[in-house]
Amino acid sequence: MRLREAIREIKKGVINPVYFLKGDDHFLQNFFINELEKELFADQSINKMLLLPDETGGKEIIDQITTIDLFSDKKLFIIREPQKLKGKASLDLISICKESMNENYLILVSDDYILKSSFYKKIESFISAIDVQTPFKYDMKKWASYLINKRGKTAVGTVQEALVEMTGDSVAHLDNEIEKVCLLIGERSEIEIEDIEQFSGWKRGRQRWELLTALAEKDYAKAVKLGKNIITKHESMISLIYPLTFLFQEMLFYKMKKGTFKEYSGYTPIPPSLKKRLPAFSRQFSIEKLESALKMLGDIDKRQKSAFSKDETELIHFIGHVIG
Repeated sequence: MRLREAIREIKKGVINPVYFLKGDDHFLQNFFINELEKELFADQSINKMLLLPDETGGKEIIDQITTIDLFSDKKLFIIREPQKLKGKASLDLISICKESMNENYLILVSDDYILKSSFYKKIESFISAIDVQTPFKYDMKKWASYLINKRGKTAVGTVQEALVEMTGDSVAHLDNEIEKVCLLIGERSEIEIEDIEQFSGWKRGRQRWELLTALAEKDYAKAVKLGKNIITKHESMISLIYPLTFLFQEMLFYKMKKGTFKEYSGYTPIPPSLKKRLPAFSRQFSIEKLESALKMLGDIDKRQKSAFSKDETELIHFIGHVIG
């Protein structure tokens, strides 16, 4: 189920006793929980409890969610990674989810969207999972618009797209950067592209991203044009070696794992929009070609550090080797 549909139902007053959130975008997880709280506790103070199987025993968790509080009308429980409950506690939780929760409500949260387990298989046989994965680019632009408008600001489509390109690896990251930009512009109502450039060095970064994308898409003419432009104005071959190596290394990892790609969660020298497309890009290259590209980058790195090497010549030769 899409997040928007689930929230629309809640705002209509259709509230289920149990929800299952599936995906690792913590902003979207919290967004759903907050919307549910508003409806559940509109006329009383919020009464919720977070339960973590890594920290709390299974029996204690079951006791908590089944105990009737004589002094509280409603209570909301959130269990993160409930598949970690074992034995009787796991079976009891499945039974509780199937039956009435009395005045209590329950949200199950799993960060791993693709995780397969007998627990989730049973849960999803009678509860529709709500997708809280980081959205794709089209929907991220909608989130950018929402988050900007929420702060009383406006931005044209190109500015929203720039923000998504720069920070669209998660809605939480996008929200954080929009908050920073809004603080930067003060009382001015419109966010302009110059604000993004001033704040993040986006213009220089975008030229680099476009070059990496052209290489990954095997667009020789575009890659050569962008390469000649970027190497004479903003970059050196040394500054490009790290992002180029990361790009081809990640594509190689995907090929070698035969599709069991687990998205890298730490810092990466490529933009979120490009990172999400790595699995698709990798299908255009053989393992041999990717290994050859990485070897050539290593050779270029050695030449750059030990002998005279012309940046533009090195980059053009590399583009020809990879795409040719």
